Amino acid sequence: MIYDCIITGAGASGLFCAASVSHPLKGLILEKSKYPGLKLLMSGSGQCNITHAGSIKDFISCYGDNGRKIRKCLYKYNNISLMEFLKNNGIKTITRDDGKVFPASMNAHHILDMLLDKTEKNGFSINFESPVENITKCEQGWKIFSGSNNFICKTLVIASGGCSYPSTGSDGSMFTVLKRDLNLTSTRLKPALAPIQVKAYPYGELSGISFKNSIVTILNKGYKNIQNCGGLLFTHKDFSGPAVLNVSKYASAGDELKINYLGSLSYEDALLRLKKAAHKTNAELSTVISEEFSLPKRFSRLLEKRYGTSLKKLAGQLTGESFEILSTSGFNKAMCTCGGIELSQINPSSMEAVKNPNIFIIGEALDIDGITGGYNLQFAYSSANAAADRISKLLVP
Repeated sequence: MIYDCIITGAGASGLFCAASVSHPLKGLILEKSKYPGLKLLMSGSGQCNITHAGSIKDFISCYGDNGRKIRKCLYKYNNISLMEFLKNNGIKTITRDDGKVFPASMNAHHILDMLLDKTEKNGFSINFESPVENITKCEQGWKIFSGSNNFICKTLVIASGGCSYPSTGSDGSMFTVLKRDLNLTSTRLKPALAPIQVKAYPYGELSGISFKNSIVTILNKGYKNIQNCGGLLFTHKDFSGPAVLNVSKYASAGDELKINYLGSLSYEDALLRLKKAAHKTNAELSTVISEEFSLPKRFSRLLEKRYGTSLKKLAGQLTGESFEILSTSGFNKAMCTCGGIELSQINPSSMEAVKNPNIFIIGEALDIDGITGGYNLQFAYSSANAAADRISKLLVP
């Protein structure tokens, strides 16, 4: 059989692509793992933060320096389009106060089940435990080798993901195949949206404590100082939460991690408030800190234990506690991958490889990564639809 389209990977982008072609095809998805959509099921702690609300123009900066390179794709297949796609296929969505969009059921399985149903109706079957090992050009299009099997297709979609959560199948091995067989080069691959480990981490006993609007800054020599404001979370071994995750790709061993637990409040203002509050009461200093700045009491007690009762010192640590970075937590805990196939090698309007006609690269396989908040699944949808639209036109029945 000569397939109209083969997709490598049954993750979010691959399934979005198969579900979005405009007419049924003879299609096949080759999935490395035993199950489809494993990372999709993990997204949003199983609740699936599918996209973000607001103007699509505001999305561009959420993908860093490469965001402007995917404007056409994002604008055409935007967040409104994604929510309408879900609605038209029986998935109602809700938008939280922070702009994050979820299925109303708060259950990622419902989105996965819908995509699998659409995929099947569009003529795609899925072969599991079928890693792609070789790709060669042939008269009919492309020949894909997987174990003892080989398949021929007219169009090929690379939706194999990056390196994050390798146990789900996206272990980065596909980049070697793409380089060797198609001369498609990738940028440096790094964990993104990962917790950060620091030297002498002091807050293991406070695991689970969080802060709503902390400012986290990474100071290093390779980049300008990188800063983000948002939620901060103490875990048993490292710092996590959106504020940390969103800057983690810039972190390297030896860099400095600086935290202002009071958000935009300056040292001077924090010290002034601390002096006034302490002067009015005979309460323990940790209680004064907790009540004045609405901070967890256990954190305030530990802060006083570590730094003593000097108001100047405590104000300094509250607005700029500093740590030496050991590393990020690696691909095993990273939510996505920084780096991937260089964007200069694709047409950003269709995701088609410039030097390899009828081969398309979508989703996390590309050098695109977004901050937390639904931006990565949005790009999975946008890039998948750009490819599906082009494939549908190439394979007019």
